[in-house]
Amino acid sequence: MSKLSSKKDINFLTLLCAAVYFVSYISRINLGAVLVEVVNGGFADKKTAALALTVCSVTYGAGQLISGYLGDKFKPQNIIFIGFFITAAMNISVGALSKGGALVILWAINGFAQALMWPPLVKILSSRLSDEAYKKAVVKVSWGSSMGTIAVYLLAPVIIKFLSVKLVFIISGALAVCMAFIWKLVYEKYKPFSSVTIVSNGTKTDEKGNEPSAKFNGFVVTLLISVMFAIVLQGALRDGVTNWTPSYISDMFKLDSSVSILTGVILPVFSILSFSVTSFINRKIIKNEIVCAGAVFAIGAISATLLVLLGDRSVILSLLLLALLVGCMHGVNLILVCMIPAKFSKFGKVSFISGLINSSTYLGAAISTYGIAIFTDEFGWTKTIILWSVVAYVGALVCILLGRKWSEFKKDQ
Repeated sequence: MSKLSSKKDINFLTLLCAAVYFVSYISRINLGAVLVEVVNGGFADKKTAALALTVCSVTYGAGQLISGYLGDKFKPQNIIFIGFFITAAMNISVGALSKGGALVILWAINGFAQALMWPPLVKILSSRLSDEAYKKAVVKVSWGSSMGTIAVYLLAPVIIKFLSVKLVFIISGALAVCMAFIWKLVYEKYKPFSSVTIVSNGTKTDEKGNEPSAKFNGFVVTLLISVMFAIVLQGALRDGVTNWTPSYISDMFKLDSSVSILTGVILPVFSILSFSVTSFINRKIIKNEIVCAGAVFAIGAISATLLVLLGDRSVILSLLLLALLVGCMHGVNLILVCMIPAKFSKFGKVSFISGLINSSTYLGAAISTYGIAIFTDEFGWTKTIILWSVVAYVGALVCILLGRKWSEFKKDQ
């Protein structure tokens, strides 16, 4: 597949993919954002709501493998289109429920639908952009997730206060339908996106842009498994802390549920900053991606430690430390989940690798989202935060120890 050379075309593709990620995030994290109201309002009990989030993470993670495989075999833009329609149907169905009895099943399907988004997006970006353009574009596309999170955490309390928590899901579904048609029409009608060539970097490819010139060996498989373990830890912290921050604030400082949800806005604001700072550090200072991820992990670990020591003193201080922890995990995600798949282009499996390693994020998310509900009930928030800090320190250690192996892998590129 030909590489885009025009700055206008690169920026337009980046903006379009960011819009896709923005809407997909709104229609996936909305349940986590309104978790407090779902429970306190009697729509579903705490364990049912937590189970719905957990199975969503499981199906999203498992779906990444299927989506990654399909993204290398079929047109990725069509897979994204299908994903939007399924997620729209699931969101609208949840909004139509009188009680949350079917919530777990519907949200499990929604998780699979959402899995049809990211690996195809990575495939499109890595196929159409140069390595340097990809590194910059993937940061901006990742902003879509943060902006989507901000939109949900800002608007959901308003919708809940004046209308109903169910409308959060119906509006999300409507946005997904609109984005499906915008994506389909724009991508297929805008000529630079739909045009393909058979030669890329001197290597013959199929019309999906696959360029297999290498095969997996024991070293690569071992490296991938190790990276996936670090990603599990990152996912456990990023999504677990994000989903339960409003509950933590509500429990610790006795705030109203709508106010607690609103406090979640600060987390994605920090994540946007983290994306930019982490990308800069990787491009200019620590050019070994895995070591860079380890350094960001360590900063997150320190913030969790400070939260244990100082978090109960002030709601503002608690939010800042939580935001720093989550922001650091978004930075780790940028490196390990967004940057690394493009390094496997010589295997012709960019979409599959993207799906494989991204599935690890949501394995961690599934474990932590449900696990935190049980752990906090049993041991309280202080010991839960101590656990978060331990997980972050382990993640930092794993990444730093992997640094040399990653350097060896990159030399063979």
